[in-house]
Amino acid sequence: MRKLIILVLVTGLWGVLAAQEKQPAESANTCYAESVVVAKGSSFPVKVFVANIDTLAGMQVPFYYRSEKVNLVCDSVSFAGSRCIDFAYNDFKIQPVGKTVFFAFILTVDPEQEINPMPPGDGLVATLWFTAPKDTPSGTVTLESGPNVFLPNPKIDYGYHFWTPAALEKDFVYEPGTITVK
Repeated sequence: MRKLIILVLVTGLWGVLAAQEKQPAESANTCYAESVVVAKGSSFPVKVFVANIDTLAGMQVPFYYRSEKVNLVCDSVSFAGSRCIDFAYNDFKIQPVGKTVFFAFILTVDPEQEINPMPPGDGLVATLWFTAPKDTPSGTVTLESGPNVFLPNPKIDYGYHFWTPAALEKDFVYEPGTITVK
């Protein structure tokens, strides 16, 4: 009888452990940029995506594209085909001297407007357009972003933020992309 109880307990414990292993790990909210390989003298896009498990009402994402060796120029930011294209406010800023670019979306700025928030999913939120001058050396530039990246401004917060319709800030990890100039 005692062996039977031990066998039942061990079998039950194994079942609990097996069930825990089969449960999918909860994924994280993630912002990520694609990696591209480009030729000198070309203009090219770098797509930025968001994989969110939380419904979002806004985001602001700053990037650095600095390199000691490779000189890149950020020309513009496009929201065509973006998951946030219908948000009431979308904007971008490019700071060429500091090699920074920033974009933001806000669901609504007018309580009379009815715009749906961005549901959980994965997809394009912005396309950054760059030029690699003909005379730039070959090399790789990492697109840095995340919670420690911001544009310094004494009055405006240009930090890395994502928030819900209830104005709750959500954590997002960042997976960097690279631009390799051949």
